[in-house]
Amino acid sequence: MFRSAEEYVQTVVLVDDHIYEDRRRPTPGQAVTPKLAGRKAATKNLASTPGTDATSVSDEQSAEDSDEASFDVVQNSFAKKRIICSLYQPRVGASFGSQSEVYRLCTTADVVIVDWNLYSDLGVNATKLAGGLTQQSHGEVPQQLRLVLIYTLQPNLGDVASKVYDDLVARLGEDNVEVESETNGLVLTTEFCRVVVLGKKENPNLAEFSDHYVPEKHLADRTILEFSRLSSGLLQGIALRSIAKLRSNNRRILARFSENLDAAFFTHRALVLPEEPFESVPDLLSNELRAVLEDTLADSALGSASEIRQIIEDWCKREWLEPTNPALAIGQGVDAQEFALDVLCNGPELEGDYEGKTGSQISGLVQSNADGTRIWKDDSRKRKLAKYLLKNMGGEDIQERLGALMSQRMMYETSVRKLHLGVIVKELDGKQRYRLCLQPLCDSVRLDSNGDTFLFCALSERKQNENFTHCVIDPTGEVLRLKYKPSTSCICVSSFRNARATQKDNGPFVFSDVDKRQFEWIAELKTEHAQHAAELFGNQISRVALTQSEWVRLKTKQG
Repeated sequence: MFRSAEEYVQTVVLVDDHIYEDRRRPTPGQAVTPKLAGRKAATKNLASTPGTDATSVSDEQSAEDSDEASFDVVQNSFAKKRIICSLYQPRVGASFGSQSEVYRLCTTADVVIVDWNLYSDLGVNATKLAGGLTQQSHGEVPQQLRLVLIYTLQPNLGDVASKVYDDLVARLGEDNVEVESETNGLVLTTEFCRVVVLGKKENPNLAEFSDHYVPEKHLADRTILEFSRLSSGLLQGIALRSIAKLRSNNRRILARFSENLDAAFFTHRALVLPEEPFESVPDLLSNELRAVLEDTLADSALGSASEIRQIIEDWCKREWLEPTNPALAIGQGVDAQEFALDVLCNGPELEGDYEGKTGSQISGLVQSNADGTRIWKDDSRKRKLAKYLLKNMGGEDIQERLGALMSQRMMYETSVRKLHLGVIVKELDGKQRYRLCLQPLCDSVRLDSNGDTFLFCALSERKQNENFTHCVIDPTGEVLRLKYKPSTSCICVSSFRNARATQKDNGPFVFSDVDKRQFEWIAELKTEHAQHAAELFGNQISRVALTQSEWVRLKTKQG
C-alpha cells in the first residue's frame, strides 16, 4: 500500500507562520526577496574549528538547533519522491474559513500540513482549517481522499488532538469520527479523511507519543505512510495505484484525442444528427483508460509472485479469523492459518497434505487431471471452502458486495439517470416487481412524442439462502439478490416519452410511462453484463419449435 500511495500523492501544501523571515525592514517601495526560515548560521564552535567550512553545514544539522521547521529540508524530502510541496505563509489576521485563500488552496492538495500555533493563536486557525477540510471531504460530492497533518512544537500532542477531536465531533457528529486507540488518540479518521498530529521535536516527558515525533527529513516518508492508511485495503491499494498510472499517462491519453481529429468528429456529428454523437465519447475515453491500466499494471496488479505471497501472508496474520463452526473443521493437526495461506496463495495446487485428516469436514477438495494439474473437485466443496475462509470475515455479505462491484456500474453523476439496456427499476404501482431493461441504448436517445415501447424482463427478489443470478447495491446501500429468468413468460413492456428520470428533494429517481405508472431507478449493470443478459434472452426466444419423436427427445436427454 505504501508504494501505491507513493505513486499517487503529487501535491502537498504546508501552512506555517514562520516560513519567511523579514530579515530587514524595507524602505517604502523597496522589494525584498523573502528568505526561508529555519536555516541558522553556523555556530561559533563550528566556525572556529580548523578545516571546517561553516557554509557546508547541512540543513538537517541546522534544523536540529532551530525552534521552527527547516522548510527547505521538508521540501527536499518530498522532492526526492517527486512530490510538489508548496509552502504557504498566511498573512497576520488572515481568514481560514471556507472562502479564504488558504482554504481554497488546500482543497486542491492531496495532503495538507499545518502548524498548530499560527501567530500565537493556540490552534484556533489550524483547528478551523483541519475541521473545514474534513467536513468538505465528508459532505461534498465528489468526495475526495484527504490527509491533514498537524505538525507542531506543542509539548503535549494529546491536548492538540483533543481540541481537534472536539471540533470534528461538533461538525460531523460523534458517530462519524473515529479515534485510533493504538495511536494514543493522535489519529482521527472519518470515511474520507485522516487527521494526524505529529511533533516537530521529541518530548522525553511524554514517551507515549514517541512514535509521532518526526524529524523534517523524514516527514515525506511519514506522510506517504499515513496516506497509505487512507486506503489500507488490498483492492483500495490497487485502485489508488491505477489512478496514479492514469495520471502519469495523461499526455499520452490526450495525444490519442488529438486536435487534428476535431474536423473529422464535427463532420461525423453533422452526418449522424439528429442523433447525439457525444454519447460515444465515454466509450472512446474509457477504452483508452482501460488500455493504459492493462498495459501499465502488467500481468498482475498485485506484483510478482513473491510480492503477492507476502501481501497475502501479512493479511492473513493481521486480519484473517479462523471459523469456530465445527461443521467447517479442516482436521486435527492442521494449522488453520497455514491452511488459509496455502489456499489463498496456491488455489487447488495446495502445498500441504490435508487428505484424510481426522475430523476434517472439507477434505477431498481437489482432484488431479490426466496431465497432473489439479482442480477443485466440485462446486459443493468450493462453496464450503469459501464459507470456511469467510465465515468470520463477513460471510455472504462481503461476497455479495464483491459480486455487485464486479457486475454493477457505479453512478458517479448524482443528478442524471437514464433508461436503457442494463438498468434495473422497481415498479412503484401494482405488483412492485423489479425489472431489467433490455432496450438497446440507441433506442433510448431520442423518443417519439407519443411514446416508444421499452422491453423489460421481470426479476424475482430472492432470500439469502435461495439461488440468484445478480447482486446489486440499491440506492440505500443494501444488497439486493435478484434472479433473472430469460423467458417470454417474464416479458413486460411499457411506453415512455422521456428516458430521463426525475428527482424531487434529493429523493429517489423516478421514470414515468405514458400511462403515468412510475418506476424507481435501482441500479445499472455494467455494459458486458447487460449485453450478456440480452444475449441470453435473445437465445431463449430464438429457439425453433420441432415436431419430433418423443423417444428421440428422451434419448437426447439421456446421460
